[in-house]
Amino acid sequence: MKRMILTWLSAVLMLSMLTSTAKAEGGTVQVRIAGFPVKVNGQIINNKQAAYPFVVYKDITYVPLNWDLIQELELDVDWSEEEGLKVYKTCCISRHWKYPALEKSKFTQNPTTTNSLTRTYSAKVTSYPIQLWGQQIDNGQEPYPFLEFRSVTYMPLTWQFAHMALMMDLQWSSEEGLAIWSGQDAVMRQIVYDDAEALYVDADRGEGGMSGMLKVDKAFQAHPEWLDPPQADAIRDKAKQAAEKQVSEGKSVVIQRDGDQLSYEGLPLGQVHEDDKINLGGTELQIQGTLYDIDNRRKLLAVYSYFPLPVMGPAPHSRYQLFAIIGGSVRKVSNYPYMPQRVLKNDDGTVWIARDLMPFRNVYYGGSGLLALMDPEGNIRLANEVLNEQDIIPVGLGSPTRNAADRDGRMIVRLFGRPYKDGKSVVYGARGPGLTPVEPFDAEKDGFYEVTPDLKLKRLAKAPDQQDNLTLYLDSQGDIYTIHRYSNTLTNWTWNRYKTWTDLELLK
Repeated sequence: MKRMILTWLSAVLMLSMLTSTAKAEGGTVQVRIAGFPVKVNGQIINNKQAAYPFVVYKDITYVPLNWDLIQELELDVDWSEEEGLKVYKTCCISRHWKYPALEKSKFTQNPTTTNSLTRTYSAKVTSYPIQLWGQQIDNGQEPYPFLEFRSVTYMPLTWQFAHMALMMDLQWSSEEGLAIWSGQDAVMRQIVYDDAEALYVDADRGEGGMSGMLKVDKAFQAHPEWLDPPQADAIRDKAKQAAEKQVSEGKSVVIQRDGDQLSYEGLPLGQVHEDDKINLGGTELQIQGTLYDIDNRRKLLAVYSYFPLPVMGPAPHSRYQLFAIIGGSVRKVSNYPYMPQRVLKNDDGTVWIARDLMPFRNVYYGGSGLLALMDPEGNIRLANEVLNEQDIIPVGLGSPTRNAADRDGRMIVRLFGRPYKDGKSVVYGARGPGLTPVEPFDAEKDGFYEVTPDLKLKRLAKAPDQQDNLTLYLDSQGDIYTIHRYSNTLTNWTWNRYKTWTDLELLK
């Protein structure tokens, strides 16, 4: 309580300084009071009577950075005459943000004003310095600048500012208007299993970090139900047993090295790479082989070499090579420089060779999401090259209740719209403070597709923002689900349906 009182006093002092000294000298613009429904963490805003209503400028909604909303959105705001306004967020040290949901004060509104939804109002473009999480905003050059309205700073709810910089979830529909989610406890964590009616979600009960499991109706009609510990353990056992059946069929084999020459059971595989003909840190090059038996004529051999030094990330000089062994002859697959994650046989004799993106700390290696197809004669084509996609992610490689490919070879994949280029690209991942941004991409191609063994595509659905790095879950009916990063939102991307629960709804 003492901490909250001190926080309140400092915030009141900061806001009084901001509203009294930050006199915008920029141009005057015309704004309208938002005439559509606006909800903040599930509570509808009374824009008709709010002293600081949400406004719209150039078709972008603006949020007032007044005391009540700053607290509800759990934003951190600093002000000084020298450095201006700084907006950021307490982040990433617990499952909640500034305050646990069960300890947070209720958001209240005080309708004191009558606002017209049919006229325009004057606002000023702010002229004082503004930083979003350490990034200086050139407000004069922004297409949607920060504004000052009724002596309060207003922030544009652009995707870049609100979602990417300040970790808010934004939802819009023509029927329900705008929903803003911020500062919500991450109750829902990961989908681990499903049956015909429900998803089973590992969750945080908020009681000293105690974990639990929610049973969530796939139709999003019934309220999520907490399972008791024995029920949750039974579901986890089912998920573990089902996942073990989905593992790759590869088996460990010995790769021989004679000088610099590598071979497998007398079949030559080429020489050790020039860069690896060294003694690194007192260690020698280690070489491992994994064999995938496809049939009596076709095999795949993956060779992994590395120096066993204790380092963060991939081992030094780690190198993957893939070989097809067809009728006793070896063919090197030079455009697949990673270990296959799954080798999936289809009824027509074709074989998918698939792998997800390779992680590196909090990001991924671009170009590591690979999908190749072996035909019945043993010829291999890389789908990334054919479809001009740097990364192709087969959805459901780790699904416990459905195989990633149907028996006829149809598979659901995620495309990102980044053109194919030979070799590894820069790492990319979820955009956040200090992380590398995603490379440019074709937004029209970004989405979920069905791919067939003749490498034809059929678009199925849009996909989540790729910078969010959401975990994809493929259920037993072939539907794709995600849990959002900054709200307790479950989305069925196949049917374009979603449902959000407040943290208090789930915890009480």
